[in-house]
Amino acid sequence: MRFVVLAFVLTSTIVYYAYLGYLLNLPNLGRPVVWQKYCDSHTPDVTTDPVNIFVGVLTMDTKFDRRQMIRDTYLMYKPDNVIFKFVLGRPRNDPEVIAKLEEEYHKYGDLMFLDIKENMNEGKTYEYFRYMAETYNTTGLDYVFKADDDSYIRLDRLELDMRNQKRQMLYWGYLVGDTFMGGECYGLSFDLVQWVSTSQTAQKYKSGHEDSQVQKWFKWASIDSSVHYAPRNCYIYDDPESDSVYARPLTTDARTIVVHNLKRNDRFMAIHQQLP
Repeated sequence: MRFVVLAFVLTSTIVYYAYLGYLLNLPNLGRPVVWQKYCDSHTPDVTTDPVNIFVGVLTMDTKFDRRQMIRDTYLMYKPDNVIFKFVLGRPRNDPEVIAKLEEEYHKYGDLMFLDIKENMNEGKTYEYFRYMAETYNTTGLDYVFKADDDSYIRLDRLELDMRNQKRQMLYWGYLVGDTFMGGECYGLSFDLVQWVSTSQTAQKYKSGHEDSQVQKWFKWASIDSSVHYAPRNCYIYDDPESDSVYARPLTTDARTIVVHNLKRNDRFMAIHQQLP
């Protein structure tokens, strides 16, 4: 009888996690994509005080061309109160790659190396937030953002939008399935970054789909009800020419902050040329 019960529990657990994995891989968790309701009826109050933002774009050692493309495009819109870095794990043991990275580091000073094996869903985001909490805890940062290197980000518009957001317990981004903020570009107020760095829950469960895992930390640690969600689905979307369910026509006004899924260099440059 005991064996039957254990077998039932084991089977149920396997089925649950298989179903959870299935849901996580469905576009918008299987729910209709709705973004119009998230569009503000008013423009941000740009007279409010500027905020201090850190944007970390997670990338890999050999993506030299994409990093240069970002420097040559949307970084031209970076306000002085926005700190920007490319975030990498330990580089591969390749003398040529290491030499190029050293040259890049000394030339631009915008590379941040985490002392971890390079990865996407095995804890890199957790280690990034932990590093930020420990290294920038006295710098007066208001928000820390994590972004992908296939996202085009209007940093000036991002900073203006953040002026009108809460300064504590804030979770900003594209709300996927009314659950978590998509990994293309999301941000946490600095107090939440500090919470992540000291949370046993986040440390224990640092591996998993890096974007949905953040919301799970809040939920499993029972602080989710205290977190203020700031969905910006009106301002974040995928490349209009992609077949993604999150794609929609490009808007060149302030309603575009992030365009994602720009894996091709020509599409990345096309968006840059079309946005004023």
